[in-house]
Amino acid sequence: MRQDYIETINYLYSLQRFGIKFGLHNIERLLKLLQNPERNFISVHIAGTNGKGSTSSFIASILTAGGFKVGLYTSPHLVDFTERIRINGVPISRERVVEYVKLLRDEIDILKATFFETTTAIAFKYFADEKVDFAVVEVGLGGRLDSTNVIKPVVSVITTVSYDHMDVLGETIEKIALEKAGIIKEKIPCITGCEDEKALDVIKSVAREKNSELIIADEISRTNLKEAGEEFVKFDLETPKNFYEDLTAGIAGTFQIKNAQLSVLTYEKLSELGLVNFDKRNVYDGVLKVRQFTGLRGRLEILNNSFNWQNKPKIILDVAHNYPAICQLVKELENFKRRRLYVLFGVMKDKEYEKMIKKLSEVAHFAVATQPKIGRALDAKTISEIFKLNGVESIYIPDSDKAFDFIFNKAEPEDMILITGSHYLAGEIIAYIEKRKIECLI
Repeated sequence: MRQDYIETINYLYSLQRFGIKFGLHNIERLLKLLQNPERNFISVHIAGTNGKGSTSSFIASILTAGGFKVGLYTSPHLVDFTERIRINGVPISRERVVEYVKLLRDEIDILKATFFETTTAIAFKYFADEKVDFAVVEVGLGGRLDSTNVIKPVVSVITTVSYDHMDVLGETIEKIALEKAGIIKEKIPCITGCEDEKALDVIKSVAREKNSELIIADEISRTNLKEAGEEFVKFDLETPKNFYEDLTAGIAGTFQIKNAQLSVLTYEKLSELGLVNFDKRNVYDGVLKVRQFTGLRGRLEILNNSFNWQNKPKIILDVAHNYPAICQLVKELENFKRRRLYVLFGVMKDKEYEKMIKKLSEVAHFAVATQPKIGRALDAKTISEIFKLNGVESIYIPDSDKAFDFIFNKAEPEDMILITGSHYLAGEIIAYIEKRKIECLI
């Protein structure tokens, strides 16, 4: 079976040669071959520039706490392909991946279907076969023409809209917002955490056209930060229907409050639609146990917790991969005690990397630049030079394993190491530390 899976995974990754295709023709053909599994489960659809992975995980966790069988489809994975497709936190088995690719292979070859189109079809087939009660589906890129946009959800969610993937989604915030708003369906409610006025105007306009009830989180609910720790954040949340005192997210970062807020509003809307029996305990349990119930990783994750590292620096891993996310991350570092901050950084060349590095330079004492093993990665030497231009002592070590060893041995126990800049870098470091073989990423 192992060899079958390796061959299957190699085949799936070979589909990267077809790049990213926007449009629903291929996914519709693949799903038709599978007898349209996407029609056989209730879905919630989540788009947004930042926060969509965490928001998806919070929604899935709250539903799991309520006793439901919940599918969760996210991207990218960090180490293993199967992380993308989970039910109640458990990844799809390798056997099922092999089985579904065999079913689809002839059609994939005829259509020249992409990696993401194929993966989306596999996820929907798996969720239907397993008879999930709900599928929480994260958009891959954009929204309007994303492969996931074949579902007819009961609720749509748009987290944030900011500049990212401008080469694909458009150069203006309005164009990017229009792509995200493409997941809004006729008469299907949409919940948003978008704060940018121009982007929000676009979302409002699309919602009006689609006769969709638009629920703007900050207009109908309020949050109040109570305490921010290194592994949790505690807050109050007031919605039109409930008051949640001392709601605790089992994941650090005050920015997670907005993601949790959106997830609770989604749960309340599902209750209003008669799809769940509302129980406040599910909210508390789901928000607290989000890592346990969904397998969420790489969000201000303290890696030391997984290993018996005595007298070693604290190591924080975060998948912040664009400028707004790096700004949030730098702000959150105020809650982490350390003497000096050592940064291990790798980034894709299509990002606003100069701004990202400048922001990190405000808090970094020393930076090691590295280069994830993917064609889109920015070369490590360029990263190091930009850190130096911003007044931070820096060296470059292209191999991420060697870069980690260097920074791990250089930092002292009272210092802190931050690993960030890309999902790809996060995955490589996790795989190296945990002695796992990383699967090719996209």
